[in-house]
Amino acid sequence: MKKNNTVLDNNLALLNGIKLDHVVAVTGALGSGKTELTISLASAMAAAGDKVTLADMDIINPYFCLRALAAEIEREDLSVLSPPGDIKWGDMSYINPLIRTKIHDRSGRLIIDVGGDSQGALALKQFEPELIDTGYDLIFVINPYRTHTKTFSEIEAMKDKLEATCGLKVSFTAANPHLMDRTLPHECAEGILLVNDFSKRLGIPMLFGMAEETVSDGVKDILPDHIPLWVLHREILLPWETDRVRI
Repeated sequence: MKKNNTVLDNNLALLNGIKLDHVVAVTGALGSGKTELTISLASAMAAAGDKVTLADMDIINPYFCLRALAAEIEREDLSVLSPPGDIKWGDMSYINPLIRTKIHDRSGRLIIDVGGDSQGALALKQFEPELIDTGYDLIFVINPYRTHTKTFSEIEAMKDKLEATCGLKVSFTAANPHLMDRTLPHECAEGILLVNDFSKRLGIPMLFGMAEETVSDGVKDILPDHIPLWVLHREILLPWETDRVRI
């Protein structure tokens, strides 16, 4: 899973200025790009020298999640916990019990991909006591161009329901405005500024904006300097994109 060095250097520089807890859980509505961020964040942490475990807790959509890429993601300093064997593609929800062990393992970082919306956050509820005891950060990824996350009232309601369901508090938002491969730099930048405004109204800091690598330079040119930009190299491909080569 080789990345463009410029992308990795950008994200490593951002990581140096961010203090995240031992366990980081990432959630967001369907289409927010939460799984892409989970993979990208874990890869950058591993490149920075951490031993990282990615935990697949997406019980909502098992076809666009970590388990589909586990073989490509895993390497010496980055492993994936997903449902074992044929269970991973089954209709029944299954959470790998080793996640609890990793929550308490201070020798490495644990990054959790939580299923979208409050329904997916229900899977996180079972780990609420351990996460509160050991420390965590919960990142809420927002795409303001998707249904149900276009307005402040929709985002506030989703955030409140998510927190009530899992028993944890959102630590940060992350803005990922995109229209898939049709996203233009000004659309991404405007969406990041919108989410930044929503975050201020929620009283929750925005960790950073996000942009796919092909438009990131244009987005940086538009954004004010005080808003950091995390650059994404897409890993999850749609069925009609299977001929695209991952670099």
